Amino acid sequence: MEVYRKFTKDILQNPRIPNYLGAVSSPAANVADMKNTGLEIELGYRKQMGDFTLSANGNISFLKNEVTNLGKGISYLGGGETFQSSNYPITRTAVGQPYNSFYGFKTAGIFQTQAEADAYTGSNGKIQPNAKAGDFRFEDLNGDGVISEADRTFIGNPTPKYTYGLTINLAYKAFDFMVFGNGVGGNEIFQGLRRLDISNANYQTAALGRWTGPGSTNTFPRIVNGDPSGNFSNPSDFYLQKGDYFRVKVVQLGYNLPKTTISKIGMSRARVYVMSENLFTITKYTGYDPEIGGGVMSIDRGIYPQARSFMLGLSVGF
Repeated sequence: MEVYRKFTKDILQNPRIPNYLGAVSSPAANVADMKNTGLEIELGYRKQMGDFTLSANGNISFLKNEVTNLGKGISYLGGGETFQSSNYPITRTAVGQPYNSFYGFKTAGIFQTQAEADAYTGSNGKIQPNAKAGDFRFEDLNGDGVISEADRTFIGNPTPKYTYGLTINLAYKAFDFMVFGNGVGGNEIFQGLRRLDISNANYQTAALGRWTGPGSTNTFPRIVNGDPSGNFSNPSDFYLQKGDYFRVKVVQLGYNLPKTTISKIGMSRARVYVMSENLFTITKYTGYDPEIGGGVMSIDRGIYPQARSFMLGLSVGF
């Protein structure tokens, strides 16, 4: 078991610079600091009972990531990761938050009737003046009576809070069996599979459960051409899904041929095996693959899923 606290200093970032300098983009500088704290645990077990051998090894790592400095007088970096046709960036790197945290609007259900939309008022009248029945009710976090970029907040963490793995090996006489799996938990994935900039792009089947009338749903808004109320173009917690998964990465079954048989053809060993990779994944994520990499972790723009494969092999020695 290990407990750690790691400080990383002088990380390269592109800090904001005054517009009067005339630069198209800001140069990189060693300005940022980050802190990672956590716990790592590894356990192993081995037992032999006659011709039968069992061994198991598992590990789990917990992580808390926090940005601690972005330069003098800078609380967050401008820009952030974008999403096609989104009204705002979908991530923000800020002091006191995990790196590249999801940043957007919070939703409070769906207006079930036009009367509900009209009744959502503040000091300036209707908070969402263009809202219709079936649209999201976006939270007015700063209380100014208007839904604007000032109502955005941190809505999710793309970095898993824990990662884990498990390997089990079994052997009985000439047979051997191995299974390896791994997974993560505690992170969110921005499920951005649908192209907003293509009006006739397909939706996933979840759209079949969209709002179609009072009481039909409180989680998936109406679908209309142009998205006039920003139900889809406003980055919000609607796009976030739990990224937890467990995947069986490798399963292998082998058999060592008898030496009395293979020695007749000049072999010292011969093993036949069948193996599968990415056999199955346990997850509630609705995208193609919850194991998201790329430029910013946990943003899914249609990451190609890892293929499931089956192999038959022969390993020999002379």
